[in-house]
Amino acid sequence: MENFEINVNGSTYSVAPQDNGTYRILKGEEKIGVIYAEPGENGTDWKTLDDLDTQLVVNLGQAITDHNA
Repeated sequence: MENFEINVNGSTYSVAPQDNGTYRILKGEEKIGVIYAEPGENGTDWKTLDDLDTQLVVNLGQAITDHNA
């Protein structure tokens, strides 16, 4: 999978899909974290083990879902 860019809350992020199903998120050249999707009660839940705002993770995940659709 190739890297791509998404726009969330007026900011542009680079997304680097990983072989293990996670997504490395970068803002400029700085890695801000890694997010991943898990099945949830109401569809897909986006999560991270990094110190990222929960709503940002959800918004990034939705933008990734939209990009992959």
